Amino acid sequence: MVSNITIVVGASRGIGVELAKHLAQTPGTHVVATMHKGFSLELPNVEVIQLDQSKTDSVHAAARKVKEADTLIVNGAIGEDELLTAHRVVNAFLPPLRVGNTRRIIYISSTAASLTKQVGEPWGLHGPYADSKTAGNMLTVQYHKELHDDGFKVVFIHPGWVATDMGNLAGPGAMPVTESVQKIMEIVNGLSRTDGAKFFDMDGTTLPW
Repeated sequence: MVSNITIVVGASRGIGVELAKHLAQTPGTHVVATMHKGFSLELPNVEVIQLDQSKTDSVHAAARKVKEADTLIVNGAIGEDELLTAHRVVNAFLPPLRVGNTRRIIYISSTAASLTKQVGEPWGLHGPYADSKTAGNMLTVQYHKELHDDGFKVVFIHPGWVATDMGNLAGPGAMPVTESVQKIMEIVNGLSRTDGAKFFDMDGTTLPW
């Protein structure tokens, strides 16, 4: 019997695909994993839906296939249009989330979005990436303001330095993706209504703006 339905947007690789795999191992969980054309994930409890975050028609077509959901995890792509894609995705999936009871929206952010931490930072993902993540955080705050009274818990999480294609550009030493995913889900599963609009580090502490 399915007791939890989680949508993972951007599950083609990296953190997204590992989130889908991790969730699929949880009894009673059904995972809706959105991917670009040509990707697949054949696992029990996982339903793959094609979704191109850059195209409105594709996003809405995918959302219409989901009638009910408890949690939406937006694992955004890197790019100058990231803010727009996150906004497009959350709007499209609000109807099935309203049918569910848990009503959680999780935006995978970054310490690059922390103005405090970026001041004097000698290395990091600068330019469009940092700008888009910062904008994504503000978008998440606005969703919190609009949806909190309807029982939604909207937060953003820094996943850490992770050994994905992007993370490995910084060299060796990044944590395994499975470890990051476990930490992310510990935060997600422990959320309460008072946690809305919090900027979580991977260890569960809050990050400065």
